[in-house]
Amino acid sequence: MNRLLAYMLFLIVAVSAVAQVNVSGTFVDKECNEPLSGASVIVKGADGKIKKYATLKGDGSFAMSVPIVDGCRLEVSMMSFAKKTIPLDSVSFPVTVYMEPGTTLLKEVTVKADRIREQGDTITYNVGSFAQHQDCSIGDVLKRMPGINVEQSGKIQYQGEDINMFYIEGSDLLGGKYGIATNGISHDDVGSVEVMENH
Repeated sequence: MNRLLAYMLFLIVAVSAVAQVNVSGTFVDKECNEPLSGASVIVKGADGKIKKYATLKGDGSFAMSVPIVDGCRLEVSMMSFAKKTIPLDSVSFPVTVYMEPGTTLLKEVTVKADRIREQGDTITYNVGSFAQHQDCSIGDVLKRMPGINVEQSGKIQYQGEDINMFYIEGSDLLGGKYGIATNGISHDDVGSVEVMENH
């Protein structure tokens, strides 16, 4: 009985070992005929799901075991090279794959700055977020910023109180006559407006 059980276990182990397929090979740069390294190699099943993956070694080689190769495909994508897909049931192992130069199309990325940012006692307004095409000066844009009021003369109030300093690039160039700048500087020339509450 024990001999029969041991024989059946040996048979199951042998069948499991036979069922595994060793998928191996090397990836080579087709132009300079040198091995590639660092890329991830993926085996996908017929359902498109990832079954196994490996990373190319320094000599461009990879090795992994999968239960079956029927309907599976080997995929590798690497920057500066065209994506490669190989049906596994149509090749013998180890396989040598020649990668050709190619471009990778990246999805569009939009970077948006915060309209208003607070850091300590400083509030920074992004001028581009408040500007409109009909604006002639920075004063027109300031009128749309929350907490800021601009009078016809160019005088600026913040939270109902007159501002006491008006800096351009860190210097108080106009003294108290900042209405000239409010009505005379184009909003295109200003990236951000900072209000320092405890200056």
